[in-house]
Amino acid sequence: MPKVKIPKKSVIVDMTAMCDVSFLLLTFFILTAKFRPSESVMVDTPTSRATEQVKEDIITITVDKEGAAYLSLFSTRRVSTLNSLIERYGDRYPSLKTLTPDQINNFGNIETFGYNINQLPAVLSKSKDELTELEKNMPGIPIDSADSQIGDWVNAARATGLDAGLEIPIAIKGDKSTNVIAVKDIIEALRKREIYRFNLITSLEGRVD
Repeated sequence: MPKVKIPKKSVIVDMTAMCDVSFLLLTFFILTAKFRPSESVMVDTPTSRATEQVKEDIITITVDKEGAAYLSLFSTRRVSTLNSLIERYGDRYPSLKTLTPDQINNFGNIETFGYNINQLPAVLSKSKDELTELEKNMPGIPIDSADSQIGDWVNAARATGLDAGLEIPIAIKGDKSTNVIAVKDIIEALRKREIYRFNLITSLEGRVD
């Protein structure tokens, strides 16, 4: 009895729906992705095998390869930090008391701050675009023992969290070729204000088993 041969038919897969889904997903990720902001102070951090992620709401002290220090704060905490600085250290830095409400609000546009406190009135009189341009040539916050302003900034920033029952983490992000004395001065400034806990930001080194 002869075998019955079933004719072969080519399989047609309609990819229209798959293409639509792919483009929808691509559009979704593009619209919802958060791009990493450009850093005004570039540092080449040392490497380590630590894998802990850095939180967003953190006080970051950046030390460049020249030993200059800069302060970065979470966007929602900048204005409250400046108000805390005025309240706590207004008598020490009389220029703080000359700041207008508009200048104080303008501090919220500064992602990384690196100036002497006495320069604040002049800096905060600039527009947002001018502030962005100024960030490329910041002299740094004084950290020497004679005028260690970095400790006052950290104290003011921490107070905004402590008032709400929160302890804001502190991190030091230093360039691997920076002067160790600069980092030592910052740690000493924190110690004088009874701040003994802080993190060191590094780059991931190799594979962690």
